[in-house]
Amino acid sequence: MARSKRKPPVALTEAGPLFGETWWTGLSSAMKHGIAIGSLFIVALIFCWPVLFSSGSLIGGDTVNWRSMAEWVIEHREETGEQALWAPNAFGGMPSYMISYVLEVPQVDRIVVHLDRMVRPLAHLFTMLAGAYLLAFVLIRIHWASVLAAVTYGFTTYMPVILVAGHNSKFNALAMAPWLVLAFVYVLRRPAILSSLLFAMALAVNLRAGHVQITYYAAFLILIWWISEGITSVRGGQAKSFALSTGWLVVGSVLAVLMVAQPYMANAEYRAFTIRGAAAGGGEGGLAFDYAMAWSQGWGELVTLLIADAYGGGGATYWGPKTFTAGPHYVGGIVILFAIIALVRKRNVTVWALAISVLVMTLFSLGEHLEPLSRFAFNVIPLFDAFRVPETWLSVMVLALAVLAAIGLSELGSKEEPRRGQAAEKPIALWATAGMLAFVIVLMLGRDVFFDFEQEGEFEQLAAQVASQRPDLSIDDPQVQSFLRGQMAEWRAERVDMFQGDAMRTLVFLVLAGLIVLAVRKRKVAPWIGQAAIVLLVVIDLTGVGRRHLNADVLVPVDQPQDLIATYDFDRFLIERREAEGGPGHFRILSLEGGNPTTNARPSFHHESIGGYHGAKLRYYQDYLDNVLFDPESGRLNLQGINIMNTRYVIAAGAIPGMSAVYRDDQTGISVYENPNALPRGFFVGQARVVEDDDEMWRLLRSGEVDLRETALLSSAAPIQTSPIEPGDVDVELIDFGPHEIRWRVQTDAPRLFVASEVYYPAGWLAFVDDTETPIHRVNHFLRGVEVREGEHELTMRFSPSTHTTSVWIAGVSTLLVYGGVIVLLGLGIRARRRDETEDEAAP
Repeated sequence: MARSKRKPPVALTEAGPLFGETWWTGLSSAMKHGIAIGSLFIVALIFCWPVLFSSGSLIGGDTVNWRSMAEWVIEHREETGEQALWAPNAFGGMPSYMISYVLEVPQVDRIVVHLDRMVRPLAHLFTMLAGAYLLAFVLIRIHWASVLAAVTYGFTTYMPVILVAGHNSKFNALAMAPWLVLAFVYVLRRPAILSSLLFAMALAVNLRAGHVQITYYAAFLILIWWISEGITSVRGGQAKSFALSTGWLVVGSVLAVLMVAQPYMANAEYRAFTIRGAAAGGGEGGLAFDYAMAWSQGWGELVTLLIADAYGGGGATYWGPKTFTAGPHYVGGIVILFAIIALVRKRNVTVWALAISVLVMTLFSLGEHLEPLSRFAFNVIPLFDAFRVPETWLSVMVLALAVLAAIGLSELGSKEEPRRGQAAEKPIALWATAGMLAFVIVLMLGRDVFFDFEQEGEFEQLAAQVASQRPDLSIDDPQVQSFLRGQMAEWRAERVDMFQGDAMRTLVFLVLAGLIVLAVRKRKVAPWIGQAAIVLLVVIDLTGVGRRHLNADVLVPVDQPQDLIATYDFDRFLIERREAEGGPGHFRILSLEGGNPTTNARPSFHHESIGGYHGAKLRYYQDYLDNVLFDPESGRLNLQGINIMNTRYVIAAGAIPGMSAVYRDDQTGISVYENPNALPRGFFVGQARVVEDDDEMWRLLRSGEVDLRETALLSSAAPIQTSPIEPGDVDVELIDFGPHEIRWRVQTDAPRLFVASEVYYPAGWLAFVDDTETPIHRVNHFLRGVEVREGEHELTMRFSPSTHTTSVWIAGVSTLLVYGGVIVLLGLGIRARRRDETEDEAAP
């Protein structure tokens, strides 16, 4: 028998009950999809045009920092063909899992990644648009309304902002998020092994994008949706079906976790030793609340969803509560209008799930400005304390808002318009439009009541700048005060103009949308034409604001991020010194050229640095930075902290006490200072001392009270043999140094402890004295120590984490199972359909 095809209800047909067949409604579904998706591609292509068809490249600052950190790992991979799992060039050495870790098992995302290398960011942007479109279409079956969801999500201003900033992994994860939610919806509607496998593929792809924070937020959206569906199913007597769907979701989730065993097994192992997973002093770990809440969205700043530059946009004009920002989270008045219409007109489980998600994620984005909720979530919800920058919640919130708006637009021309001979229903869309217009007008008229257009402490900061530039002038001088007030007034006027301009812009778009709604209601145009016109307005609105951020002015005249990394004469001097001593592994450098060495990745491109730039530093090393390298009370650089890390050279513009300049770069004004007291990279000590208290350990390391050339400080008691050293008793020679292995020839006349100025990381580093594995002890809080028996030996430290090999095998087998299962099931489905068609044709 032929399969029956259920027709959608009248309220969801694009012609609507009032209008007959039109050109659009006469097209096949495939043709409509082709036009809709083709339109999305054209819009994406036009938006990416400055990047794709100009001599410049889109390379953000974070991309440059990443390349600086990853240079030594990439160089090793290109030279040897093997993956370097340890990066020795930053923070004294750290695992490369979260810097540059190539996924060895291919999955479907490899296609997008390959295309992205040729047409970035078009490939991921189009993937994002297509995913959001299909998600909305599965829910509402209206093509142009689904296009609205796509353009809203894909062109919300946050997307071009993060592209310009170089947040590539975040953008890639956001591109995959709609596909994850789509797969979830598919499992709910068709609980079966095929839908479960597709969900596994989508979840794995999202995780492989490398920004688990976005996946976590998307999972939060899914969780709220799942709870809503569960409540509705139980009330409607469909608990069994919901339980089946839940079971298949669990199966898919487990398979997805197995498929991303690489990189997440290594990442999870690494996280336990980082500032995101381990606390100083052995506490519970996770980020500190204040640190995690940085870049919280302000209450008033939420108005930027409606009026783009209400808070100055970004850069120097921004006056909101964040330290700084590059741009707003703007979606526009039309999108918010139709989301409201969906809430009023379409009160079903999907709408409520999306609306609750929008509300919860918006509240979470407030962070420190809604501390009771944020602190509760931080302390109670699993993994909530692993992420920072609460405003990021809004990037996923927009996905839920976009689908809500699509549902609202799908109602245009359905039941709101009366049939002939029937009383008119309430014109909800028109009333909502009027309400939105009134709200924007109130904001415009009452701008001085609602906004002060001045960042907190801005006057004091300006005064401090003036004082630093003109110490001969008193801040209390009337002329200085007049200048300060005049400058503040000028800034305020500029911000007011930006607010007024974008508020008026929002008003115009809302008026145009209202006219379209009225035209549909009065039966002047068909609903599908009205929907397409609304989509066009939103495209013009969002891409217009987005172009303020992504344009030819932000492009750079180079092709690769490494081309933006400067190489100075003092870098060449230090590289020559390194080569003269036999290559890497002989000394490290500290660069103070940019102020804080922990936020400057450039030196790590060229040298083995004790600084760098990374959001997940090793906990023991962070303790060193906070309590040894810098004095925790004064914040000043501590010379003993420099010595302990084999830091032979310091790059600085000013003088360094106790060090002499060995090179001066006249072009930059930077000098290279040689540190005569730097401890060797590897050496024997004559005694060991146990210091179990961390605070006491840090005090001894920075005070110089203990001669670390003679004494190693152990964090716990260990039966270590050692004896005093006299001249000629010991000898150490570095034989080979690489990211995976370090070898020394060592000689000692008695059993002693060998201290390596290498960062302690027990999850993979092994030590061998000749061919005998020997335990690695944690010495001086964050370095490595190895017992060496009497005689001459070859001491080897090898980074060989079993998690890497194991994770590749797990990911490979599970990926083969899932993708193979999908292919087999799809093949069986096609075969069964053809058999049914053959039987139908043969039937009399």
